[in-house]
Amino acid sequence: MSQRFLWFLPLAAALALTGCSSAGEQQPEPGQSQAQQQGGNLDAGQVETVVRNLLGDDPSLTVVGNETMQQQLQMAKGVGSASGITPEKCAKQMEQYTVTDLTASVSATGSVADESLGKVVQVFSITDEATRKKISDALKLDDISGCEKVSVEQSGEKVSAKRQILPLKVEADQALTMSTQMDVGGGQELSSVVVQALKGNSFVIVTFQTGLAESATMSAEAVELINKAFADIDALN
Repeated sequence: MSQRFLWFLPLAAALALTGCSSAGEQQPEPGQSQAQQQGGNLDAGQVETVVRNLLGDDPSLTVVGNETMQQQLQMAKGVGSASGITPEKCAKQMEQYTVTDLTASVSATGSVADESLGKVVQVFSITDEATRKKISDALKLDDISGCEKVSVEQSGEKVSAKRQILPLKVEADQALTMSTQMDVGGGQELSSVVVQALKGNSFVIVTFQTGLAESATMSAEAVELINKAFADIDALN
């Protein structure tokens, strides 16, 4: 899954799925933030365990742990979420409902590459109340009227996309589910469903992506997976 594709989300971490060699950021010590004082935070091993449990033993599974995630999150901080998006009003909406700084977290990402369906699971244990509030505010997006169709410039070419917010029930404090169909040329479309949910200090993003138009099936499976994520997190707390 490309970073560019993630930029179509109303709330995006803009993460790469491969690591780099520089040293990761140290995590805050217990008691350094209000979110930690509230309790319910997971450590690096626990967030990785949740990711692995969700995606199973698929041979294509790739897991990125907290140390490498911190490197990627640092790089994502300076990336503009709405770069090249038109219409302009939709770019402004993206800026308003996007959180690109998730460095105040303990996190892990897992991805499964399949010819028919790609899956990405991102689990963040938020360690700072200000970051949690930004996520909460971004998840309040409930109307994209006039921005259902957008385009983004990629490598000098315009890529068009159709988006829809799906009113699906998720077992979380807040959740936002969106389906997207991208025209990738040659008469082909790339479809995705993204569920983003916040419960306590845990923020989980589940992304399904396929070349087949099966949004309804993907949506149900993605919601089921994110509900399982929170059940696993509750069991660890």
